[in-house]
Amino acid sequence: MATSNATKLRSLPEAAERLGLSVKCLRGWVWRRSIPYIKVGRSVRISDETIQRIIDRGTMPALEDRR
Repeated sequence: MATSNATKLRSLPEAAERLGLSVKCLRGWVWRRSIPYIKVGRSVRISDETIQRIIDRGTMPALEDRR
């Protein structure tokens, strides 16, 4: 029986668009193994969890008003 824990795997163009990066940049990260990725045959896929982790890691909190 299949579980509902399945994660969405995105192609490099899809992941790059979601992150606001170029595919070339994302390919460089994969080549340098800077981010986790999944190989499906010859295709490279990035999980939604990895994309969200990149977004969360780069999110900076707003500064409080110090007046």
